[in-house]
Amino acid sequence: MDLLEAKDAALSYLKASNTEVLKWFRTEINVETKPDQSPVTIADRKVEEILRKKITRAFPDHGIIGEEFGEDGAESEWVWTIDPIDGTRSFIRGLPMFASLIALLHKGEPVLGIISLPALGETAWAVQGHGAYCGNRKLNVSSHGRLKGATVATADLYCFKEKKCMRLFNQLHRGAGIVRTYPDAFGHLMAVRGAVDVMVDPWAYTWDFAPCKILIREAGGEFANFTGNRSGINCGNAVVGNAKLVKAVRKMIREEKNHERARR
Repeated sequence: MDLLEAKDAALSYLKASNTEVLKWFRTEINVETKPDQSPVTIADRKVEEILRKKITRAFPDHGIIGEEFGEDGAESEWVWTIDPIDGTRSFIRGLPMFASLIALLHKGEPVLGIISLPALGETAWAVQGHGAYCGNRKLNVSSHGRLKGATVATADLYCFKEKKCMRLFNQLHRGAGIVRTYPDAFGHLMAVRGAVDVMVDPWAYTWDFAPCKILIREAGGEFANFTGNRSGINCGNAVVGNAKLVKAVRKMIREEKNHERARR
């Protein structure tokens, strides 16, 4: 499997899907609510249909896991993940921070990842062993090593509330230099670029985390789950950024867990 050729193919697929998504951006569009209470639009479905068809045609033996149309061959050695519009709430409100995400998994681990921001005209990619790039510019995480004075990105407040992580949210605001809500893949990409020092995300899915994990690691950073010695894309949460800040945030989470146990 030539991963660089697969990357080029995926980038070409995104050109077509980005054209489609921008047709619907900042238009009157019907919004439905999925069982998990997240919104979905015809644009989400159209984009995933385009990407699925192109991937299936080029890689018929590969599986696909997509947000809108589920799994097909997810037990395959090679599996693509698709999030057609990551940040549908932003998309609906006309905010340009939404993204389209593609990753390629080999035996469950991402080896290729792409985050495309159609409304901003920016696409970042990473291939295992080849670094992370936006166009011809190599991407690197920040070097700031302490939470004090750090710029921290977080998911939306409702994610912390839903996952009962409000103490963590408040601690980040007290301990960091600046805390900004950069939701969804946009925040992860800011960590990959080194524009923020760490991204703290308590609630996301495999198709969200797969491209983020390979991008951050190829940019010299770390991807880790909140607790345990884990870095799974299917664990539902992640701390992403330079290694020192990821360690500092995980220490904060661990201390909070210990505090909760002591109170019981």
